[in-house]
Amino acid sequence: MTADMTSSRVRVPTRSALLLGLASGFVAQAIWSAGYGFDLAPFPPFDAADLFIRFAPGNVATWGIETFGHTAQQIILAGGIALWLALGSAIGAVTRAAPGKRSRALTLIAYISLALVCALANASLPHGGRRVVALAILVAGSSVATLLLHSWVIRRAEIASQEAEARATSSNWLAAAGDIDRRSFLQHVAGTTLLIASSGLALGWLGRRAGAGAVVTAADTDLADARAAAELAGELPPLPLPAPAGPFPDQFDAPPDVRPRFTPTADFYVVDISTRDPAIPERGWALRVHGRVERELAVDWPTLLSMPAVEQFGTLMCISYTHGSDLISTTRWTGVPLRDVLQQSGIGSGVVDVVLRGAHGYSDSIPLATALDPATLLAYGMNGRTLPRQHGFPCRVIIPGLYGEKNVKWLDEIELVDFDYLGYWQERGWTDIAIVNTLSTIDTPRLDVFRDAGGVVPVGGIAFAGDRGIARVELSVDGGDWMETLLEPYNPAAVWQRWRYDWMPAPGQYRLTVRATDGVGHVQPDTDRPPHPDGQTGLYRTSITVF
Repeated sequence: MTADMTSSRVRVPTRSALLLGLASGFVAQAIWSAGYGFDLAPFPPFDAADLFIRFAPGNVATWGIETFGHTAQQIILAGGIALWLALGSAIGAVTRAAPGKRSRALTLIAYISLALVCALANASLPHGGRRVVALAILVAGSSVATLLLHSWVIRRAEIASQEAEARATSSNWLAAAGDIDRRSFLQHVAGTTLLIASSGLALGWLGRRAGAGAVVTAADTDLADARAAAELAGELPPLPLPAPAGPFPDQFDAPPDVRPRFTPTADFYVVDISTRDPAIPERGWALRVHGRVERELAVDWPTLLSMPAVEQFGTLMCISYTHGSDLISTTRWTGVPLRDVLQQSGIGSGVVDVVLRGAHGYSDSIPLATALDPATLLAYGMNGRTLPRQHGFPCRVIIPGLYGEKNVKWLDEIELVDFDYLGYWQERGWTDIAIVNTLSTIDTPRLDVFRDAGGVVPVGGIAFAGDRGIARVELSVDGGDWMETLLEPYNPAAVWQRWRYDWMPAPGQYRLTVRATDGVGHVQPDTDRPPHPDGQTGLYRTSITVF
């Protein structure tokens, strides 16, 4: 009887087959985690999530992005691990039902099928297909590791079968000194698998940590240091940084719990269409300008830093903002006016839109007149530092007065076209104009509040109207007359405006309503409208109890 015939007749014990399957899943997960951590290959669950976001209806994609945000990475990672374990369990079931060559063949077919699906998913994404070779290597490694585990388990099953037969046919059978019983065998497999899996997961974690600082060398660094590094390398002529914008006066006494004048970078809101932020090194990056231009340009990192820069304060707001959400933030941007680059390229005739494309496959457009506004920036700095990776390093566009969807991150291409270009969100039913609607909020008080010693309850919040500025903020109590509030003195048009009202109520329950008037005299509309497709409208109201 040949070994193959023997193995085909051997029935692998259920516990051994299950352990084999879980071990296969753990080993494959470890190998793929290490590959993804060192940016050698894609991670299939992330690719699947990104494809879902790109092809799902606009309202579904928006719900997913807004609901899960960056926590989606942890959720998808956990789901990916569960997927590998499920695949491993299926492999174990195959081994139980069809041991020997058939199980090995079926396992190999499963891995090859998975590789094809992953390769197609990755190639369908922006910049996909670059790591197909690494993908094949990882699949091969996973397959080999699993097949070795198969051979080990099946061989142990053969030995166990032979030992059982020897026991049945011999009354004086003795176990050999090197034999391993089933429990010890299972412990050996479990221990080896956990060692391999933990090593792979640890390598993946270390790779991601190392990659965050090594791949993008100038992200989230001091702007002066970034310039000094470029000058030291002989890539820049000496050029001072722009004078700081501001300063803001400090005499305004904002009520407690009103958001600060500027948002710390760590708290600045983030909304993306992908589960992972592109990792773009400044060396090798270039912003391509083409289309209806007199000459094509490729603006690299040193060139961008060497151009005359400006600083301006600005508030950025997501079109999905709803009353009380955190999808609005304010910071100090540093960059080059977009018009300076367009003028270098030479604007051709008949241009209608300026198309902005990011490295992660996102795109949008703005009218030529908006692109030529001196306040529209190619921003590379944020609050005195280069852009963090999640905010678009090396370069993004900042367009005062328009919702965040137009402010494309990871910018690597500008095209001038002679038609109205519809971008990512416009194809999903969102507005192409994206002008910020006037908003006002009550940050404090919330729910229960106590009067101070003088019987005063400070009320405060913010108001914002894009680049139109804020002329007035008014407060109403229980639907009564509108009372004008105190605005913070310094009022740059493109920055949110904080306000305060010292209210002296009697104890009781009240309903407060706030409204703003923008800088051109338009009162905030009181009609409630959801964010889709043009941004939320309506007045902010809150109910409180005063003690």
